[in-house]
Amino acid sequence: MKTVTSKDNPALKKAKKLLTNKYRAETFSFLAEGRKLINEAISAGFEIELVFIDAGAYLRGEAAGGEYPNEILLEEKLFRELAQTKTPQPYIAIIKRDGTKTANQMKELSQVLILDRIGDPGNAGTLIRTALAAGVDEVWCVKGTADVFSDKCLRASAGAAFHIPVREGLSSGECIKFLRDLELKLFVCDAKGKNMYDTYMKDRLAIVVGNENTGPQDEFLKMADQIIRVPMENKSESLNAAACGAVVMYEARRQRDAG
Repeated sequence: MKTVTSKDNPALKKAKKLLTNKYRAETFSFLAEGRKLINEAISAGFEIELVFIDAGAYLRGEAAGGEYPNEILLEEKLFRELAQTKTPQPYIAIIKRDGTKTANQMKELSQVLILDRIGDPGNAGTLIRTALAAGVDEVWCVKGTADVFSDKCLRASAGAAFHIPVREGLSSGECIKFLRDLELKLFVCDAKGKNMYDTYMKDRLAIVVGNENTGPQDEFLKMADQIIRVPMENKSESLNAAACGAVVMYEARRQRDAG
């Protein structure tokens, strides 16, 4: 394989543009670093456009060629400039996704997680990872939520974002309309709500986890069928958004499994 050494290489220029939320949204493409994430994407049916291999790692025998389509050796310095981790793995892929992937699945939904402006990509990714594990059907992201296909969010989700349908860029009003059309109940997490352990959660429902600093939007609170809280000892002010969402999702799962 020929080694790319110019920062003006068209494929490299495209990859650098994919570091921005705007370009990822425009092109329905994103970057994935490391064999684990790339392989997770492949297993979920995503299309690999090309894969950059760290030329330095390749020459040292730390990376091999021939595993992926359209492999390109990239000069080590340029590779490290593209990578988003301090100790990058020697593979970075440009991956395509179908922007209409979930458009015809809504009638089958029985449980939804709504991320209401979850700004931290680590929290958003962790919530998506937990949603997949807890048996949630779909994740909806209200405008202001971290980009699901950013590097940090993908790594926090451990590839779960490839295996659960995610809708991005929704308004609170759109979410509520979808829920009413689907006849799903709306459960909103808030510190002033009812103890979740005293709440019936076996119905088809959507769970809203609000912004880390401001909590859920008023529209969700006003339209909620139930406002719930995770009980805590008096000395605890609050739970991390990802931890709160995880506890609530698994309580709903426990109740469903109990029959």
